[in-house]
Amino acid sequence: MTRKTAVALVGTLSLLAVATGCGKGGDATADDPKQLTVLSQYLKATPGGKVFYDEVAAFSKESGIKVKIVEAGEDLDESYETSLAADKEADVVFVNLFDKTLAWTKNDATVPVDKYLDDWGLRNKTEPQALKEWTNPEGKAMGFPFAGFSWPVWYNTALLKKAGVDDIPTTTDELISAAKKLRKAGIQPMAVGGNDWSGQKLFLQISQSYVTKPAAQKLDAKGGYCDSAGAMKGIKLFTQLRDAGVFADKAQGFTFDAMQNQYYGGKAAIMSQGSWAFSEVPDKVRKTTELAGLPLPRGSAFDKPTVFTGYTSTGFWISPNGDKKQDAVKQFVSHFYQPEVAGRFVADASIYPAVKLDAEHRKSDDPLLNSAVNDIPETTTDAQLPDLHIPAAANTPLIQATSLAFGPGKDAQQICGALDQAYRGVQ
Repeated sequence: MTRKTAVALVGTLSLLAVATGCGKGGDATADDPKQLTVLSQYLKATPGGKVFYDEVAAFSKESGIKVKIVEAGEDLDESYETSLAADKEADVVFVNLFDKTLAWTKNDATVPVDKYLDDWGLRNKTEPQALKEWTNPEGKAMGFPFAGFSWPVWYNTALLKKAGVDDIPTTTDELISAAKKLRKAGIQPMAVGGNDWSGQKLFLQISQSYVTKPAAQKLDAKGGYCDSAGAMKGIKLFTQLRDAGVFADKAQGFTFDAMQNQYYGGKAAIMSQGSWAFSEVPDKVRKTTELAGLPLPRGSAFDKPTVFTGYTSTGFWISPNGDKKQDAVKQFVSHFYQPEVAGRFVADASIYPAVKLDAEHRKSDDPLLNSAVNDIPETTTDAQLPDLHIPAAANTPLIQATSLAFGPGKDAQQICGALDQAYRGVQ
């Protein structure tokens, strides 16, 4: 992507932000090889952000390279594209692989790092599956993977027992039975962010119950739900669960934050949530939470309850500005690949590592992380993660379609039509 193309992508409002000095990544020190600007998705107030800031300070003290961290949070992709259009982008971007970022390397918004993985000795320090996920369809490594995730279903065993549910459900029939008992006890069953990306992922996980992973990948990339017998069977399963009261009341209007509040507040007994949240779980909830997979229907394409597992949570990207400072960027990225540094993110922030670590550096006092790393892979199977395959232009319309699905009264045909509509006009 040329600077001119980036301007077109960002749009008039973003350009006005640059013109008035409001671009979040707008003051990269492009000409100084001993200074780096890092645009970060991690916020200092979070456990992961605290470790990140600490390690950046340690790196600066050791190397003499000054690092300015610019926090951008949820709108990082837009902030980066804005600053790129003005030729003022940060040197390094620390963000997940999702939606708009999937096209950055292809469009020259960031530089491929294949050569650096080898020259800097980082390829052999990275989990092979992480490298695979960070390689785009053109065969180029888009960045340096750093944090992965396990995305199981969380069960509050205290609330389940209060409702007379003795065992974690492993089948959808057992899940429906548990939901009825929970509601009878005045407890919401499964908290869901039906109005955003979290509900979208749960819907897509359920809807692929009867299709193979390659078929699910094709559906994620191109749609065609109404023409897929397996997908339609999965969507009908979703409506069965919805109409049986498995999802919390008014789930179609809930966000990710509202979902968490329901579960953490003891108002709902179940939620689908990723390992990135382990470090923020209230102690009372942590003690009663058990992780497992999403229950399966009879005749499912899977042999065990499903989870999402991946390595797309966070990684280091090199911008065109950063590529001019290869020595400083090499030192910076390599610092985080040291076992003792990556191990701090595991121990102190419950980060699921994409960096290869021995048993000593994978240790954590967090029972949830230990369960995700050691137990979940043995008792579950991986569903097809949609993130790497949904076109950016279809992502928001898909969220709108799945929010519609969580609402009352919509049948499988109406839902598949809304899903397929999201792909209309997408190349």
